Parts: sequence; C-alpha cells; structure tokens
Amino acid sequence: MLSRIKNKKSLVFLDQMLVSGSNFLLGILLARFLGLDGYGQFALLWLIVLFFSSLQLAYIISPMLTLGSKKKSFVLDQYLSIMTYLQFFFTVLLIFCLYLFLEIAVLFNDKWKLGDLKIFIIVVTSFFLFHEYLRRYFIIKVQYYKLLFIDSISYIGQILFIIYFIYIDSLDIRMVFSAIGASFILSSLLGLTQVKRVRSREEYKKLVFLKNINFSKWLVFTSILQWGSGNFFIIVAGVLLGNWAVGIIRVMQNTMGIFNVLFLSLENLLPISFARIYNSEKSKNLSDYIEKLFLFGFIIFLSFFILVYLFSSDIISLLYGKDYTEYAYLLYYYMFIYLFIYTSLLLRITIRTLELTKQLFKINLYILLSNIIIVFPLIKIFEINGIVIGILISHILYIIYLYYQLKKNGIILYEKY
Repeated sequence: MLSRIKNKKSLVFLDQMLVSGSNFLLGILLARFLGLDGYGQFALLWLIVLFFSSLQLAYIISPMLTLGSKKKSFVLDQYLSIMTYLQFFFTVLLIFCLYLFLEIAVLFNDKWKLGDLKIFIIVVTSFFLFHEYLRRYFIIKVQYYKLLFIDSISYIGQILFIIYFIYIDSLDIRMVFSAIGASFILSSLLGLTQVKRVRSREEYKKLVFLKNINFSKWLVFTSILQWGSGNFFIIVAGVLLGNWAVGIIRVMQNTMGIFNVLFLSLENLLPISFARIYNSEKSKNLSDYIEKLFLFGFIIFLSFFILVYLFSSDIISLLYGKDYTEYAYLLYYYMFIYLFIYTSLLLRITIRTLELTKQLFKINLYILLSNIIIVFPLIKIFEINGIVIGILISHILYIIYLYYQLKKNGIILYEKY
C-alpha cells in the first residue's frame, strides 16, 4: 500500500516536471526566435488566457479541489459529472465574453486590431481551460497515468510544433498560437473520452451549483483583482516602456520556472491535504504542517539563491543569448519575489480551506489600489527596475495581510518561537 502511494506521488511529480519543463523550454524558444519585442507581444496576449484561467480557478477548480476532496467515494462520480457540465457551460460563456472583449478593445486602442489572430486566441483559451479542468479531474480521481498522458500530448506536442515551425523558418505569433491550440485540442478530446458520466438527481445538481456559487462568489471577484494586481506592473510597463520590457520580465519569470514544478504540485495537492487535515484535526496540526512546508521551501530557495548570486550572467547568456545578460541582475530580485510567492501560496490555500474567500477579495482590492498608487512613479523613476521593485512590494503586503487574517481565525504560525 505504501509503495503504491509513493508511486502515485512520483507520477504527480513527474507530471509537474513535464509541464514546468515544457513551459520553461517554450519560453526559451520563443525568447530566442521571436525576439524580445515579439516575445513581449506574446506575453501580453497570453495574459488574456491567464485572466480567464483565473476565473476558471475561482468558479470551477478551487471548489472542485476543496469541496470534492471532502466527498465520499460513492458520491464523488456524481459530483464530478456535474462539474464537467459546469465546465462546458463555462467554456461557452467564455467564448462569448472573449469575443466581445476583443471586439470592444479595438475601440479603445488601435494596437488591439488583431485580425484573424482573435480566432486563434479564442480557440487556445477555450481548450487550454478545458485541459486544465481535466488535469484537476484526474488528480482528484487519483488517475495519475491519465493525467500524465494528456499532459504529454499537450506540452510535448506544442514543443514539437514550435520546433517544426522554427525549422521551416515560419515562426510568428500566429504559428505559436496554432501550435499551442492544436496541442490542447488534441489533449482535451482524448481526455474527455476518459471522463466518467454519472446521472444524478436534479436536486443534487442544484445543490452542487448553489454550493459552488456560495464558495466561489468572492473568489471570482478575488481572481479578477488578483489577475489585475499580479499583472498590473507588466501591463503598465508594456504601455510606458514597450513590449521589450514585458519580454525582459517574462524572461526572468521563465528563468525562475524551475520553481513552477513546486508551485504546480502544491496548487494541485495542498488544497486536498489541507482540507483533510483541517476536517479531522482542526487548526493546531494544520499550523504545524504549514510551518514544515515553509522551512522546506526556504531551504530550497536559499540553495538556489547562492547559485543565482554566483552565476546569474552565465545562466541568462546560456539560455537566451548575450543580448539579455545586461538584465541578469534582475534575477536577484526574483529570488526574493518567488520566496514570497511560495509563502503566499501556502497562506492563500489555508484561507481557502477555512472558506474565508471574502478576505482574499479584500486583500487583492487593497493590493491593486496600492499598485495603482506606486506603479507610475516607480516605473518613471526606475524604469524596468521599478517593475520588479513594485512586484516585490506587492507580495510583501500580501503576506502581511494573509498572516493577520489567519491569526484572527486561529491559525497561529511561529509565535511559539
């Protein structure tokens, strides 16, 4: 039994390595072959995909991981069948909203005249989100071989497509979205064949729907604010400094992509673990568990900080070429930023476990307002350095507020020391 659990955990880790490694390699290929300006344009367009992904995380995925984990096995299939129908509904609504947004955006800025690229963005967004839903479906069902299968199709597939377009010297923004779209379409269709459909009573469907609404009503607004606060500096940098600045920031984020293996694993597994610990043992053991996870992460970040401090220029030059080495020092900032991201991830999942989703809305509202106040002077005075300084300040404020809310609700961290 123990060896089976270990094998399952190793499959999850292998899958996260696949996803993060593929995204890391994709970032390198796009930065090298699209150029700094082209990569920056792609990064700005990808923010649209991430915006709708954050809404899906709030309304579909977070409730499914947190509430579904509390359900007994005999009702889990019914619950997941209803969630699959909700995902279909969400996707149809998404297509309509995204098309409307892209049509209206042109009225405010001529740069948003995307032509036929709009169709590529809509298709990629729709199937990327469906793929993300299927990933969580297989995780909660503990079907990790199926998870690994669909991720192999999508993430290895898009790398192979991109390499082919590079080989025939036809890589541009449209070809990038074509490669990503084709990969996620194939993985989603194959994944859907493995989804179990179970009939359930209308009363239970209504109950699940209302429970989702109640759980996620603040998370939806929170996700919008979180997307805004998290990307506000990048969006303003694109306006004030140009696509090149966005490209540089994305290069730094991509270089730190090794930590996405850790973050993706935690985002998928911790809501389940936290919910089970809190349900059975309440706050004391959950506090101890969070402290152990923080110490584990701190040791990892300290080790990598030493490597970055010694070899930052060599790392950037090796991955992206010598044109990027003058910005290698930004990696120092990002080591601290990612430590704070890790810490806030632990605290944010705890807040969701306690179902204090209204508090997440409040903090993201405060963070967005503070970003609006400081963003323009920081970028005007410090230019690209102002972007990373502002992002760092945002994460520090975020952690302070989360800690305060958890303390109010009985989750005491480190005070015994």
